[in-house]
Amino acid sequence: MFGLTGATKYKYIPNYMDMRGGYDKLSGVVRSLGENPENGTAYVFMSKNQKLVKIIRYEKGRCLYYSQKFKGGFSFVRLRFDVDKPVYVLQWKYLVSLMGTPVIKEIPVRELECIESAA
Repeated sequence: MFGLTGATKYKYIPNYMDMRGGYDKLSGVVRSLGENPENGTAYVFMSKNQKLVKIIRYEKGRCLYYSQKFKGGFSFVRLRFDVDKPVYVLQWKYLVSLMGTPVIKEIPVRELECIESAA
C-alpha cells in the first residue's frame, strides 16, 4: 500500500512539467538531477497548468506511483520558493495543503436575462 505519511521524506521537482510519462520517465528525471529515486524519498511533480500532481517512490522493492488530477475550474496551489533550485525538500504539512486544497482558477459566468419589472 502506498502510504503518504509524515515519516516519509518528500522532494518537489518544480521545473519538470511534462506529465506524459509514468514511474520510469519520472525516475529518470530524478536521476538526471543527481538524486536517487530508490532511496525511499517521495518525489513530487506538478503539471504546468497545475491540474495534475504525480508522486513517485521506491519502497521495499516496489515502484510506487501516485497521481491526482483536478478537472473543470479547479487546480492545485502553486508552490513558490525564494530561490530557484532544481529540487526542494517539501515538508509534510505543505504536501497535505497542496493535495487537499483545491484552488478555483475560474468561475464560469452565464449570462442572465434581465427581467424588467412591469410598470
